[in-house]
Amino acid sequence: MPTFPDTVSKLNWKNTAPLLAAIFAFVLIAACSSDDPATPTPLPTATIAAPTATVAAPTATSAPPSPTPEPTVDPVFARFADVPNIVDPTNFGWPRSVDTNIGRIEIAAQPERIYSLSLGHAEIIAALRGGEVLVATASFFKDPGTSAAHAEFAGSPNAGSDPEEIIGLNPQLVIASAFTPAALIDQLNGVGVTVIRADLEDSALGNVPNILLLGYMLGAEERAVELADQVTSRVEMIASKTDGVQQPRVLAMSRFSDIFVAGGGSTEGGIIEAAGGINVAAEDGISGHQTVGIEGIAALSPEIILLTQPEESALAFAEELYADPALAEVPAVQNRMILYADPTFYTTLSHWNVRGIEESAKVFYPDLFGSETFAPFTHP
Repeated sequence: MPTFPDTVSKLNWKNTAPLLAAIFAFVLIAACSSDDPATPTPLPTATIAAPTATVAAPTATSAPPSPTPEPTVDPVFARFADVPNIVDPTNFGWPRSVDTNIGRIEIAAQPERIYSLSLGHAEIIAALRGGEVLVATASFFKDPGTSAAHAEFAGSPNAGSDPEEIIGLNPQLVIASAFTPAALIDQLNGVGVTVIRADLEDSALGNVPNILLLGYMLGAEERAVELADQVTSRVEMIASKTDGVQQPRVLAMSRFSDIFVAGGGSTEGGIIEAAGGINVAAEDGISGHQTVGIEGIAALSPEIILLTQPEESALAFAEELYADPALAEVPAVQNRMILYADPTFYTTLSHWNVRGIEESAKVFYPDLFGSETFAPFTHP
């Protein structure tokens, strides 16, 4: 059987030429034809994609250091920043130091045995730490007619201002006032007793820094802030309600061997003014406590008279004033406005003066405060 190359080699080109031409023509016609001869076959359309944004992979970089937070200050401790006489208001450990008018004093540890030479300081100490930290008290501190905090001192021994007696009590800290004789302070300092002379003011708000200072010295910061806030809010409430109201003309006085009136710079005068009244004695130029006669009372012509002495003697004195013909034209006499004023609120220098302000406001402005019930101060 011949192979494929042999077959091809034997073909005659002349005989095959017509056949090849026919085939070529057929292929050409097929290539030019379509299913719809009227519509040419479209050329393919090239689709160009929008360029894709190339996002670079994030490069690891070190973050900037976080800012160092401001140190937070406890709101209680922050209150002592502006209290005069505290040497370092950021130091609430022991020892701690205070500046006084007798020099810088260091308190080595929280005192547990304290002696107070003034009633006002004793009342504040009792409010801050309780009366039991007082190693002794003067006998009149225990008198319910003298001190609103008398119950706090009931169990303490009696003591006075004798230096040997005070030294024998072995106090860690003695609190003196502006009225304490310098010689007594020198004697106590001379035997190593720590004495601090602390201020007291005739203004309830003026005593707020003193409350905070005592709280710092005694390690009773939280309670001192609480008490200071009570004093401030209660006094400010009275002031806000009496602002712009017509003020009554008031005289505070007492009679013991003589008649004394309370002028400018007195505790009673400060209470009258904080309660929204006019202190007629201060208006007349009287300073502190001065003696007057019946004619002097008539000349002051008060609308209200407050008698700041024990109640029984106050009521007897009032009746004498009502009966005195020299006072017949005085408005307080005509309107029977000679009133007993609790001396435990009026004759001390402590937070208890706030109660005097509140009770006076009830008398001065019965329409504003007549139905108010003011709470006493509590002790720890």
